[in-house]
Amino acid sequence: MSRQVKRVGYNKTMRLSAIKKIDITSSTIFRVLLILLGFWFIYRIFDIVIMLFAAFIVASLVEPIARYLDRWKIPRALSVIVFYVLVLLILAGLITLIVEPVVIQSRQLATVVPSVINSLNELTPLIPRIEHAALIDSIQSGLLNFGDNIANLSWNVFTGTRSVIAGFVSFLFVFVIALYLVVERDALKKMAKLLTPTEHYSYVARMIERAQKSVGRWVVGQIVLGLMVGLLVGVSMWLIGVPYALLLGILAGVLEIVPAIGPLIAATPGVLVALTQGWAMGLTAFVVYVIIGQVESHVLIPNVMRRAVGLPPLVTIIAVIIGARLLGVLGIILAVPAATIIAIFLSDIARADGAEELSG
Repeated sequence: MSRQVKRVGYNKTMRLSAIKKIDITSSTIFRVLLILLGFWFIYRIFDIVIMLFAAFIVASLVEPIARYLDRWKIPRALSVIVFYVLVLLILAGLITLIVEPVVIQSRQLATVVPSVINSLNELTPLIPRIEHAALIDSIQSGLLNFGDNIANLSWNVFTGTRSVIAGFVSFLFVFVIALYLVVERDALKKMAKLLTPTEHYSYVARMIERAQKSVGRWVVGQIVLGLMVGLLVGVSMWLIGVPYALLLGILAGVLEIVPAIGPLIAATPGVLVALTQGWAMGLTAFVVYVIIGQVESHVLIPNVMRRAVGLPPLVTIIAVIIGARLLGVLGIILAVPAATIIAIFLSDIARADGAEELSG
């Protein structure tokens, strides 16, 4: 009997302690409301947040250059402006050189889509026949629209439409903020000092520095990797005589941002186009893509991306898909840097938890 009384008393004590644990104070409610208000505010200014993050990426790219030029006492504002001008001149030159050939090749490729489908149908009886006229029309219209959009790009800039003006203002905003972040040394750390409690500031400042370095290395590495793979594919396709080599090279370079799946997607149209020239050409193109893939995996990526934060391919693919779903092409560009920053914080938290467990 006494044991039962003790057990009942113990159970009551446990219930009371549980009630105490889930007691919600007014300060807790205030914090939750404050967090919800913060999410609502970010949602309302989401486009500005995206532009600020894009400015952070640009600043992360320019910061190492400005730091290198500091050795020669060159003002940071001057070095950043010169860098901007050089980049714009290079982009303008590339656009001038490749827009017309890309438009022509896109339109030509649209006209040979039916022959590509016929080549696939003739490969082997084991492959199901492709007889969908809607598929052919969709591919053709996509290629034609792609060419027309590029052809009209320069014209649209001067049409003065609201969307073009808004896009230009956003573009200018991103690069002006990036200029400020680079010229004003440790601008992000200074802002963090205003918003972060004193006891946490050193940690936040350290994380900002790590994130900026990692994102800058990733951007530089991705640009170099895309250019090298695009050049390899374009030149190789041209050397073996595959049509639309320039278009295939650009496609390979752009899709390099998506690991594993990107090169596979880029290789598919190249092999299919090569098959229109015969079995031998299709097989040769396939072998060339395989060789380039091996060079990319075992030579380019280990050397070009070795200093960047390595994300697992699956995480990168998921990040790119989410970015594309939320923001389209812009989301694809911003997805991996965002995932890189999140990975830095998560790895640091995991490292701290592991250290606590070992010390415990």
